[in-house]
This record gives sequence, C-alpha cells and structure tokens, in this order.
Amino acid sequence: MSNETTPQRLLAAPVSTPESPALDLHEIQGDVLIGLQKNFERFVFFRIAEVAEFKSALRKRIAHRVTSTLTVKAREFQLRDHKMNGRKDPLPLVGLNVGFTNTGFKKLLASADLKDPSFDKGAAAQAPSLGDAFDGTGKLIHWKPEFLSNNIDGVFLVTGGTQAAVDEEAHHVLSILGASITVIFDETGQVRPGLEKGHEHFGWLDGVSQPGVKGLSDPFPGQRLIDPGHFVFGYPGQAGPPPLSWMNNGSFMVFRRLNQLVPEFGNFILSAAGTLGVDPVLLGARLVGRWKSGAPLALTPSQDDTTLGADPNQNNNFDFSDDQGERRCPYAAHIRKTNPRADFDQGGLSQETAVDPRRVIRAGIPFGPEVSPAEQSANTTSQERGLMFVCYQTSIPNQFEFLQISWANKPNFISDGIPPVLKKHPDGSVVKVGFDPIIGQNTVNGQPQPRTADEPVPNYPTGNVRSTLQEPQNFIVPTGGAYFFVPSIAALENELSA
Repeated sequence: MSNETTPQRLLAAPVSTPESPALDLHEIQGDVLIGLQKNFERFVFFRIAEVAEFKSALRKRIAHRVTSTLTVKAREFQLRDHKMNGRKDPLPLVGLNVGFTNTGFKKLLASADLKDPSFDKGAAAQAPSLGDAFDGTGKLIHWKPEFLSNNIDGVFLVTGGTQAAVDEEAHHVLSILGASITVIFDETGQVRPGLEKGHEHFGWLDGVSQPGVKGLSDPFPGQRLIDPGHFVFGYPGQAGPPPLSWMNNGSFMVFRRLNQLVPEFGNFILSAAGTLGVDPVLLGARLVGRWKSGAPLALTPSQDDTTLGADPNQNNNFDFSDDQGERRCPYAAHIRKTNPRADFDQGGLSQETAVDPRRVIRAGIPFGPEVSPAEQSANTTSQERGLMFVCYQTSIPNQFEFLQISWANKPNFISDGIPPVLKKHPDGSVVKVGFDPIIGQNTVNGQPQPRTADEPVPNYPTGNVRSTLQEPQNFIVPTGGAYFFVPSIAALENELSA
C-alpha cells in the first residue's frame, strides 16, 4: 500500500446498525483497519531505558501525534481528489503509530495480562512452530540478532509520501524521547519504482484481497464484510470481551521481516516449467493463484487480463465453489491456501464460520533494492530484499499463526475441516494438496526440507494429467519478527503513561 493506496471504498460516514456497529475511528490507530498511507515506512524498534521519562513523553508529547483511523480515512478522500485533479506529485501525509511487546507492557503496566499466549511468549519463541529454521541448540538460524535479544519493547511506524518527510518525523520523535529509549533496529521500506509500484519483489500485485470491515467499508463485489471484532477489540466478532477494558480499540500486530530470494525464485520457475512442460508465466500464476497483474486464475485461468487485475470491482468477485477439481486454481496456490473461499462449504462449514474468523488485515511494505544485473545473471541474491510483513487481528494464535501453521504449512489442510472434506480430482484420485509454494515452510527438527504442491500443470478446461511441483528450497526466508499490541490513543494518553 503506497501513498496512492490499494483501492478501497470507504463509507462516507460511519454507519451504526445492529449489523454494522459504529467504530471509534478517532481512537483506533490508523494502520490497523485502513493502513497508513505510505510510499516509505520506517520501522524503529526500541527498548524502554527510562520508564518514567518515557511515560511522561508518551503522555505529553507523543500520544497526540499518533495518527488515528479517522485521519487516515480523511486522507483517502484527499488522495482521491489529488489524483482526480491530475496531480502525480506525492503528498507528505506523515503518519505515526506505536505498538508494544509483552516485555514493553510489563515495564509500562506491570499488572497487564493481555491473555494472548502467543503474544505472551513472543515471536521468537513461536517462530519454530511457524516453520522457521533453527539449529541443534534451538537458535533461529536466519534471524537477525536484534530480534533474538528480547530487548525490543516497542516499535514506531513512521510513514509518508517522501523519504524526507518520514525521516523528519522519526528524528522529531526520537528527539522527544531522548535517552528514555534505545533504538534496537531501524529499517525503512519503500514501494517499488515505476510500473512495479504496488507489487512485491517477486512481481505480483500485493494487497489485492483485503477483508471489508462492517461499519467502515463499502465493499467491492466479492469482498466480504467481516465483523470488526476480528481485528479490533471491543466490537462484535471477537471470541470474548477484552481481558482489560483499556484494550478496547486496540489490536495485536504481527511483524515478520521476510527475505525474498528473487533471482533464485525466477530461475526455479524457468527450470520447473521446462521440466513440467508448462509456460513459466502460467506456472508462476498457478503457484500464487493470480497473474502478476492481480487477475485471479478463478476468472481467467489461461491467460492474464491486466484490465481485470487492476479493477477492484472485478478482481475479487469469485470463489472456488465451482472449481472443486482445481482445474482453474490449485488448492495449494497461495491465495487459495490463505483464503479458501467457499472450499469448506462442501463439508458443511460456511465461509462465515470456517474462513472469516481466520482473516487478518495486512499492511506490509517491500524493503531492499531492485535486483541488480549481476544478481540476475548469476541467479543469486547478494543484497537483502523482501517484505516487511505486518498484519492485524485480535487473536494471534487463531488468526495469523493458524493461517501459517494449519493452512500454509499443512499439506492436507483442506481435508481437515469438521467434518473432513475428502477432495478428489475429476478422475476420482485423491487430491494431495501440499504446501503453500510461496509462504509455506517445511522443516523437520528445525531443518528446511523440500516441499511439494499439487497440480502445477493445468487441466483446464479438460484433462486428467496428474502433476506435482517439487520445490527444493524456501524462496521466502524469515529473518526477524515481533508481536505487538497497538493500543487505542486514549490508552496511550492514560493507562500506559500514568
């Protein structure tokens, strides 16, 4: 999502009905439900060194600078008007949000228990269960040491339309806080240049499918409206009331720093396509479930349609109910693994009960340089690049971790519904889904293993060729992470700074 954000359609004014509760948009931090507008985003991870001084600065000088969802919503209309007037220059639109880890909360509010077991343990402790590689001592192999130190108490998200605007705001915030914090890790992501704007480093249009939020979103065709309590505390949809009243209008944030091995992935696609006898562009689309333009295979399975991919009125207007033989889109495809639209219906579970409670709102941004000619010719990554992955939810175990562990990393995920769904190909053979070929992680005793994915070769519109993709390595490598709670602005001004 950039300064010209992923297309969204927001209600002109909050709507309050029994189905659509009014949201406290002035209290919810701006990145949670809509996303801070950004061409650049600086992540400043910090340790609280002087608690009293930090609380004082938070209450008196920081909290009122934090960007609310109400402000972000107004900026969406400002950006729309800016674009409609033919303007292409970026607006500064500086944004600031803040979140705290479990260790940070213990410093600010010793008695706080947020009742989320994964948040309590922290991202590093949970990483092995997500499939992140580790050695014989249990140390995460690829993680940067700053994320292993247990010294991260919080993070500032500083966003804007220009690098200068972001750096100026970050400098101002750090000057206010002074010696009360120590910066542990500081890195800036940015949208990719030119025609690649809005695309992640593998080349696919990102952020195409976000859930709509009841009371906030005017949904595009095919975009499901989901109760806000799945993403923000204090509203319908959450499993129960928040354990602490000040958690209302707050959200859990997952951060994952994901390296992408772009030259290696491109070379693998070419090699595998030759082995399987399929066009490499089509093979890539079948691994993701969309063409690079964002057009879904479910609607255009044989060739890309760039007009469809860029049109939010069309690019999510589908489900998989009429593709139970995975002719159009493989079950293992990334978008089907992480959002199996109507696939569980066949086993008696509805989308509302089986899928909607697992959804998250994503707000990440790419980092690192474009692939150099030298890297391209050598098919080898020499400079780190990838995605600063960010998502929001009210239960880390039931949402983000469930998606990664029980769907992306589980070869038979679609057969694990209650009641179980035994998926079969049109010729009667049983589907062996395999791993998500993009984000799936397959480790045994901490060591990465090859992965398989079912049906990379299409059988559309007819055909019964059985095929399996053999993936020798992970092309996305987690190199750090942290779990945060992003409180309401009122909580920043009161409970957490008292």
